[in-house]
Formats: sequence, structure tokens, C-alpha cells
Amino acid sequence: MEFFPYIPRPHQKAIVTTISNAFNDRSHLVIESGTGTGKTICVLSAALNYALAHEKKIIYITRTNAQQQQVIKELRAIRQTLKDTDSRKEKMIGVGIQGRSNMCPHAKNDEELSKGTSEELSKFCSNEKKKTRNSHKGCPYYRNFVNEKNQVEDLIEWIKKELPTAETFIHYCEQKTICPYELNKKIVRDATVVVIPYIYIFDITIRNMLFDWLGVAEEDVLLIVDEAHNLPDYLRDLFSTQLSAWMLRNCGYEAKDYGNPSIADGHFTIASFCKTMEDIIRELRDTYVYSILEDGIRKGPSSKTDAFLPKNEFLTELSNRTGISQKQVHDIIEDLIAYGEKIQEAKQKRNKLPRSYLHKLGMFLDFWLNIAHDQYSKLIVDDADGKNPRIEAYCLDPSVGTKILSKFHSTIHMSGTLEPLEEYRDSMGLAPLTTLISFPSPFSKQNKKLFFVTDVTTKYAELSRDPEIKERLWQYIFSICNNYEQNTMIFFPSFNVLSMFKRNNDFSKIQRSIYLEEQKMSQSALIDLIDDFKSQGDNDGDGAAMFSVMGGRISEGMDFPAGQLEIAVIVGIPYPKPTARQKGLQRYYDMKFRKGWEYTVDAPAARKMLQSIGRLIRDENDRGVAVILDRRASRFKKYLRDLKLTKDLFSEMDEFFSN
Repeated sequence: MEFFPYIPRPHQKAIVTTISNAFNDRSHLVIESGTGTGKTICVLSAALNYALAHEKKIIYITRTNAQQQQVIKELRAIRQTLKDTDSRKEKMIGVGIQGRSNMCPHAKNDEELSKGTSEELSKFCSNEKKKTRNSHKGCPYYRNFVNEKNQVEDLIEWIKKELPTAETFIHYCEQKTICPYELNKKIVRDATVVVIPYIYIFDITIRNMLFDWLGVAEEDVLLIVDEAHNLPDYLRDLFSTQLSAWMLRNCGYEAKDYGNPSIADGHFTIASFCKTMEDIIRELRDTYVYSILEDGIRKGPSSKTDAFLPKNEFLTELSNRTGISQKQVHDIIEDLIAYGEKIQEAKQKRNKLPRSYLHKLGMFLDFWLNIAHDQYSKLIVDDADGKNPRIEAYCLDPSVGTKILSKFHSTIHMSGTLEPLEEYRDSMGLAPLTTLISFPSPFSKQNKKLFFVTDVTTKYAELSRDPEIKERLWQYIFSICNNYEQNTMIFFPSFNVLSMFKRNNDFSKIQRSIYLEEQKMSQSALIDLIDDFKSQGDNDGDGAAMFSVMGGRISEGMDFPAGQLEIAVIVGIPYPKPTARQKGLQRYYDMKFRKGWEYTVDAPAARKMLQSIGRLIRDENDRGVAVILDRRASRFKKYLRDLKLTKDLFSEMDEFFSN
């Protein structure tokens, strides 16, 4: 506890000791610790103690930029506890790194560049630096980074002294016209703590680049995974790939813009080849998602959005229509990649984002051809109301990208919602002997009540059969909003369910300020919305009601202390939709662990509810009531241990707040 800067709460000493033991044993640790237990400060103080004594670096990976800020703030608090004469103080340097699209001033201010991938932006940046070195053209931020050595050194000293968050650092560099990305590369070698997004570890190209900057090997790194419950789904998405009708149309346009060369020994042009693939994808969608063709007549669109695709169906159909052989497919892939690289170079010379859709197509077909069928599902997916169908190789097993974890000195995986811990360990491919430990909330149970009712549900079949259920659901919602002055947040299972209430104009019955999270709301707009909602709870008088979704940005990582949030309403159980993707995942976990339903349905739903409920209690002074409006809540008592059936919700809420 040497570096612990606060008066310890219950369990915090035990958490720090558990983490320190993992570092000493060079082992992996999966730790669940409830909301408000101070996981960040516990792991950071333990890691710093070990890292400084054994010359290790700490890499702290997060999902969101808000979580990055918290790490830097806690590092500042730790450093302030040390005396100026303590030689370790000057080694407590922390750096937050974001993606190049956030850090590059050009990308931030250019709509086209802002949409570039890390690979595209890297090529664009390399070209700008080359022009800067060889002429007076190129990037002024890089030119100043190279030429203004005194200013760069002053910036480095400022960073080491102030420990700014990534956002403050980027803004300060922009004001000085110095490239924040290049400056970060220079600083990280001296940093003890490096805070980065997940992708810097799990994308092999970016990881190799990062370790070049750091100048260390993996075995000299303590890896900390924040909000680890997000990581399996993140990795599934990272290692999945897709080919859409929209993508193929862009391939065709690009081919025509650059001469539309012939392929497959001159039998067809690239544009016609892409058009054939687009037609195949649409017909596969009609057959497998909408319905099977009968007598040449297509049955109309169904409620399905995706379907399993036989593993060789797409390439077999492509071969039948074009007459190409397996060997010719390989030749076409090589041609597409080669043409794509030429197009990237041509765009780069014109100061454009070096993007080539043909290059992406070649890479996709190569992956599709060599896919590991036991770890992937091949899907046909309907998207954008039928306008943009796609084929998709969906990664079922996140452990395809986690072999790197075994190379680190130690890894700490932590979250407030990880149960069952065995599922996380198994999904991530961690060793069976990995330490799994869960710590309870340090706060009094009297500070929070968790109720559920049995006369409503959001189960689709029951809602369709009995329209009165929806009326009762809404009666609960607007009665809670209108009868209590506390700031209230209502979490829905999805934006679709939230929209159902919005369409019916049910919000008109609520007699208080209403805040509504929109699905495509920008980050800045969302932060403004949350700040306004919080201010309603900070003021005397009537609070406000905010409508959001479980598993969304508000339900994770946002703090609402004291009066900023005192009532959380959980509308239904956030079960995953029974899509082909979800069925494939469940079947895979059944085959691999014999726990398909528990690992892929129950546990994810419970985590989403727990994350939403966790917004209520962040410290020992917080209080609040959570209400689950769904009779199926009783099935989750092993996750929601304080869950209580209420026969008279409003009387029990009145009693809680009056006490």
C-alpha cells in the first residue's frame, strides 16, 4: 500500500495484495470487484510499486477515452504523495495514447482523413513526412517537431511535470503546431505507465510498432486490462471481416477510374467481376435470409436479419457464374492486391487518403478462402433495409487473438461485472490455473435496494399476445418519473425497444425534464446531454429523467455521484437477439465448453444489467433504488444477489427514501 494515496476502503488492501502476488508470481489474474471499489487506483498503486522495483513498464489498456483519463488522474494522485526528494517520483511518468485519427491534427480537421484506417493514415503520414524532409511542402506539425528542438524539449518537460490527459496533451500540441503523435512516440520510451486502446495490443501490426517505440520486450511489461468484460466481444469484432454490396460497388467505381483492367486471362474486367459478386450476395440474401425461392417467386422479407451460409456456397456460386478455377481465384486475389497497391500509391501522390477498395477486396477473398471453419461462422446478413446485404466471416473464438497474453510478465484482467469468471478465462484462452477472484462491494447494503416486479416483461411473444403488458410497463415508468423528485435513469434493452415507446408519444405523460440518448449521437453531444442531466440532480427541486440503453455508452464507465442519479429503472432483460450470429456463438460454446446458454446468453445479459445498476452507487455516500421491470429477473439471482421481489413497489421505494 506504499503508493496508495487515499484512506483505504474495505477490501482495497486485499485487492492490492492479490494483484501484487500475481506480479511476484509472474501469473495471470482475473479479478471482479464491484462498482466503486477503486479498481483503477488499486491496480495502479500495486503495479507501480512492482514496476519501479523491477524495471518493468505498465501498459494499461482501455476501451474508451474516458477510462484513459481516469488512469492519468489516479497516477497524478499517487505521484503527489511522494516527496520531491524521492528519486522514484521523476520516474512516475504516464502517457495516454489514442488512435492516429484522434491524434493527427490533419485527420481531426479533414472529413476524409478522419475516416481512414490506421494503415491508411500511417501511409498518408509517411508520405507527408517524406515531403517535409525533401521540400518545403508536407506537414507543418512534423516539420516543427523536427526543427523546433528547444520547443519540443520544453513540451516534454511540461508533459513529465503535469501528466496531462491525452485530450489536454493533443490540444496543447496543436496550439504549439507540434505533432502530438510524433511527440508521444518520443516520450513513451521514458514513461513507466502507458495508457492505450485495446487495438494497440491485439492488432499485430500496431503492437509491433508500439513495442518499437517502447524499446522493451513483452516479458518486461505488466499488462492491465480495464473493463475486461468488453474484451471478448471486441476481439470477435476485430477478427471478423465482411464484404458488402456497397463495398463491391465502390470496387467497381474504383476499377473504372483506373482503367478497369482485365483479370482471369482476359475473360472479364474487374468491374464486371465485382458486379457478379454483388449479384451473388443479393441472391444469397434472398435465398437464405428472406426465404428459399419457390417457382422463381421470392417470399417477402422476414424478421430475420442474417442466416448461416454453407461454407463453400459463395465461392462455388462465383465459380459457376464465371467459370474460374480454384487456381484462378488465387491469381485474381494477387492481381486485386497488386492493383490496389498501385491505386494507393497514385492517391498518395495526389495528397489523398491512400484507400483502395480493390486492395481490401483482395485481402477479404484471401481470408475467406483460408478461413478456419471451426472458429468462424460464415453468414449472409441483410443490412440498411435491404440496400446493403453482405457476407461475413464472424469470429466465434476471441482467443484467436490472445496468444500474445502469455508473453507478458503478468496480466491483470479486471471489471465490476465478470461473472462467471470461468467463462472469461476460457473465452480468452487463459491457462486453467489462472487465478480467479471476486471481491464484494465495500458499501453498506442499506444504501441500495434492488427490486423486481412480476406483472410485466419485454419478452416479444408476450408483448405481442397481450398489449396490456406494454401499458403496465409504461405505467411503472411514468409513475416512477412523476412520483419521485430524484434524478432517474431508464435503461431499455435496445434502441429498438426505446423507439417503440418514443413512437407512441408516451413521453408526453412524464411531468419533468426528459433527456434522451440517441443511437448515433456524437461523443461531444452525449457528454453535453449527461452534464445537463447531472446538473438537474445537483440542484434543489425536481430532478430529471434520462432514457438510455443497457450496454450503451452511458451504462458503462459514467459516474453519477450523490444526487446526480438515485433511481435506475431496468426495462426488461437485455437478452441478445436470436440471430444466426448469436446461434453460432451459442453452438460453439456448447461444443467447446458445454455451457452455450450460460456463457453466451445469461452471462452477457446479467453483465449489462449490472453495469447499468452500477451507475447508482459509486462511493459510501451514494444511495439509490434499482427496479427491474420483468418477471424473468428471478432467473438472475445468482448474479443479482440483493434482488428482492416486491408486491408494492411504490410503498417500498417511499420507505427507502424516507429513511
